[in-house]
Amino acid sequence: MRSDSYYHRKVNMTRANTDRRPSRNSAQGRQIKDDSSKSGILRFFLGFLIPYLVINGLILFFVIQTPTITADEPDTKDYKSADVSFKVSSLIPMKSVTATIEGQEVPLEKNGSTYKCTLTNNGNLTVKAVAINQMTKSTYIQVNLLDEANPVIDEDSIVLGAGYLEFDVSDTQSGINWDSIYGIDNLGNNVKPTDINQTTGRVTFSMAGDAITVYVKDLAGNEAQASFSVN
Repeated sequence: MRSDSYYHRKVNMTRANTDRRPSRNSAQGRQIKDDSSKSGILRFFLGFLIPYLVINGLILFFVIQTPTITADEPDTKDYKSADVSFKVSSLIPMKSVTATIEGQEVPLEKNGSTYKCTLTNNGNLTVKAVAINQMTKSTYIQVNLLDEANPVIDEDSIVLGAGYLEFDVSDTQSGINWDSIYGIDNLGNNVKPTDINQTTGRVTFSMAGDAITVYVKDLAGNEAQASFSVN
């Protein structure tokens, strides 16, 4: 009887042991949870997904990166030439930067990312920047401050009499060069004005003959001329 009960206890203990799930224990005897599934997800994110997103993001950024152009207002000191400067900004290297005005290429001076050119004509300056990824940016700079027009002698202001001439002259850009005004009468005399009112633009000549040709320049060197005759 004793051997039978011992046998049954041993069988029951064996069944109990086989029904238990295997577990891992720490050195202190505490059970350690199985984190293999979490480790697999972490390896997927760190080893594949995040590098994939970073690499493709950098490729996309490189492909679509477009340069920017920031231009200053054109400036002139003598109304004969204008200085134009602009800055090209880009996170990737540039392939080329060019400027043209009315179809003619303009030489550029480069200082870092800043470019400068000098123009002697009014017009529409086209600036084109091309990055190494072939992305292109163009901008247009209007240059209209150069004085290319002659001074204007107001025909309605002309007063011509025996021995004298008066008229108004104006220039809206560079201004009149008052020292440049002179006349040649029909006797060949070089005649300077007897009076100039720079505020109103009124010019007065004394005439020895009965005809005179007057010459007026502006500060940019443009010259107007007009002929007057008493007869």
